[in-house]
Amino acid sequence: MARRMDTDATTGDHCTMALELSPDLQAKASDEPVVWLTTVSPSDQPMPRPVWFVWDGEAFVVYTYPGAAKVAHIAANPKATLHFDIDHSSDDVAVLICRAERVADPVPPSRFPGYLDKYERSLPAINYTVADLDAAMTIALRVVPHRQWSPEAA
Repeated sequence: MARRMDTDATTGDHCTMALELSPDLQAKASDEPVVWLTTVSPSDQPMPRPVWFVWDGEAFVVYTYPGAAKVAHIAANPKATLHFDIDHSSDDVAVLICRAERVADPVPPSRFPGYLDKYERSLPAINYTVADLDAAMTIALRVVPHRQWSPEAA
């Protein structure tokens, strides 16, 4: 997995950024409709939640509502994880250790490359149109993996 060393602008910590995903994880990032995003609450409690996402080659992009707790959590503490079940048996899981940030002035989800391709068919199930999605999901988060954990590496 190719990585480069970088310094996190919010903490000054040295971390590796732009983790190259394994072929299995790249396939999951393309095909899976939901990933579990865990942020950290002000009381240091891990707060997992399922989210829709698109992998842009360097980061997972998540759109959300302005009042979502994850937005405040990430503003206060950029540490996050993403959790994938690689083979749907729970025998092969992957946890990505990440840094998350709010995107300044994001494009609407319908204009983000790949987002509608992945989720437009799911909108009727939540009683949304594309216009509803764009009006409601006005916050974009970039979740950048810098390390991967899996049971094989433990």
